Amino acid sequence: MNIRKIHRGFVTSWVPLLIALVIFIALRVVWMGENKSLELWGSTVIQIGIAMFLWFFTQKYVIIREKTLLATGFYLLLVGTNPLFFYSLRGSIAAFLFLFCLWILFDTYQKPWSQRNALNISLALTLGSFYWVPLLLFFPLVWYGMYKLKSLNVRTFFASLMGVGAVCLFLFAWSVYKNDWAVFIQMLPDLSALWEFRFPLSMDLKDVITNILLGILFILSVTKIFMASVPEKVQTRAFLGYLTALAVAFSILFLVQNQWGQEWLLILYVSLSLLFAHYFTLSQNLYALWLFLLVIVFFLLRFVGEWFPGIVI
Repeated sequence: MNIRKIHRGFVTSWVPLLIALVIFIALRVVWMGENKSLELWGSTVIQIGIAMFLWFFTQKYVIIREKTLLATGFYLLLVGTNPLFFYSLRGSIAAFLFLFCLWILFDTYQKPWSQRNALNISLALTLGSFYWVPLLLFFPLVWYGMYKLKSLNVRTFFASLMGVGAVCLFLFAWSVYKNDWAVFIQMLPDLSALWEFRFPLSMDLKDVITNILLGILFILSVTKIFMASVPEKVQTRAFLGYLTALAVAFSILFLVQNQWGQEWLLILYVSLSLLFAHYFTLSQNLYALWLFLLVIVFFLLRFVGEWFPGIVI
């Protein structure tokens, strides 16, 4: 077996990716059976959109020095082999909004006059919070991102608040038009959901094993990023450092707000897919190449374990 040739095929060839897309859809068709759910197909379409969006994302911002399809492949692998995400329409929409905001945010790199970008992110998060309130927790992460990308200043900070103000002002004007002040209060998101924590986190054995594997891959990816900090461009190092911080933040939110575990995991997997793609695209050591194949096999077997509970995966 030529492990290097197989690895390069996954990195550069569209054939494995197209096969992954077919398997991604087929697994859901098999799992669905007679239950033709609009929620399932809506989640499927959005998650495929996120996966393809990741490919454009890596190309535009050159997060990885080589052209690679692995970010797309990893998101399909992580999401497509876990039935927990098959009906998670809310989480899929939240992950798409996060990636959209990340796209706009990265465009502000060393651009202090990025008020429009900050306003667009603010509008997207504020409007999205009417569907899922915890999207408002992204605001501190966006401000940190602008600081990390050297675009945070008084202008961009207040522009990011103007999005919230514009939506609230519209609701206020609507309540005046309806001559009913209760409309304004009732339509505002329930902010108490932002600090609603639930303990303890409940996970079965296969979830524990999966999270340990993802944790190991995350450590390897971050270590690779720090070790390769010299050949990487300053811009790329800033992007990768921010993605690392996001992965840590979303992991914490997943642990402390496990009532929204599906949503936080779908968002977390966006950052992890980019970090894992960076690690496995640039790593040429044999142990990394074999680990790459092991990860693919593990997640496929994990899905098989859902059909055959006797297999502990």
